[in-house]
Amino acid sequence: MSDRPQQSLRPVPLAWRLVSHRKSRAAVATLGIAFALMVIFVQLGFYGAVRATAVSVTSRFNADLVVVSPGFVHLLDTGTFDRARLFQVLAAPGVESATPLYFRFVNWFDPITSNTCRLFALGFPLAQAKIVPPLVLDGLADQLDALAPTGTMLLDRLTQAKCGPASSTQIVNINDQISRVVGGFQLGVGFLADGAVIVSDDSFSRLFPYDSFDKPHLGLVKLLPGEDPSRVAEVLREQMPEDIRILTADELRALQEEFWIKNTAVGNIFGLGSLAGFLVGLVVLFQILSTDIRNHLPLYATLRAMGYTKRQLSACILKQALIFAGMGYLPALVVTAFLFPVVHWLTKLPLSMSVNLAIGVAFLGVAMCASSALLSMGKLRKADPADLF
Repeated sequence: MSDRPQQSLRPVPLAWRLVSHRKSRAAVATLGIAFALMVIFVQLGFYGAVRATAVSVTSRFNADLVVVSPGFVHLLDTGTFDRARLFQVLAAPGVESATPLYFRFVNWFDPITSNTCRLFALGFPLAQAKIVPPLVLDGLADQLDALAPTGTMLLDRLTQAKCGPASSTQIVNINDQISRVVGGFQLGVGFLADGAVIVSDDSFSRLFPYDSFDKPHLGLVKLLPGEDPSRVAEVLREQMPEDIRILTADELRALQEEFWIKNTAVGNIFGLGSLAGFLVGLVVLFQILSTDIRNHLPLYATLRAMGYTKRQLSACILKQALIFAGMGYLPALVVTAFLFPVVHWLTKLPLSMSVNLAIGVAFLGVAMCASSALLSMGKLRKADPADLF
């Protein structure tokens, strides 16, 4: 018996050898997986833009509670209520301010370019806004005095380029009324409209002469420091008549997200698009792995004869699938990380690559490839040395 110590054998990277053996096949598989993951990235990116649209305006409300009409569904269908209810809310203990908010869609016409757009207009009383700003927007408080003349407005800088004026003092036509842009802000309303404008309640009344100051669309309620919004909301619900509803900020957010994600076409389309991308990648990799197993059945049978178990061969198939997932994920991530800023610049939609999106698609890619591997493992039953040799 030899006294020389036995050298440990290095494990053979069988999965990598099988993947890299035929580079053309590996390239085709990588492109297929990359395309499927890119589809998932894009669909989930737009799905995230829908979620951002749902709260794009309401998340900027400087309010602890919101007063709405009983028929309120979302910002596109609010209904109105009697403004006198806000004075009753203001008299309740713990309430600091109650500001009426008016909003509607306006038709924008640029007389220089002849472009037309549909913008979301928000109006509020300037006197109350100087005490408690109704919206949390950088620079808004410094521009309230500029909105005092009737017919002036602030324009969202994230408005579609075809709508935006060339300068901050350009004359435009809104709802057949001559108006002047006197400043700007940054909001971004996503799929809601082409852009947004902020006006005083006087200017809003000029744009919508048949609307009354006594019928606001929302009421923004600010509480005194230290007050619990849920507790005050319950008190107000008991005291106020049934012709208004009192919502907390979280309840308003939930209503908006439910409407945009479940009840609009864009939310459903992008959700189904993500599923379609997942299924495309699963089918592509299943075909590639199944073909590879069929072509290498003699090899797998030989490995079985050498002592490899079905579990070990199945692990090899799974490793191949995970290698393809990694190879396809990187190009998909790079392409979409470059694509999203371009789409945002062109459309002004709230579309961006986030860490959560990148991690989420990575997990979906692993799940997609692992599922393909599991479906392909049935082919290994034919890798029986007794049948092939």
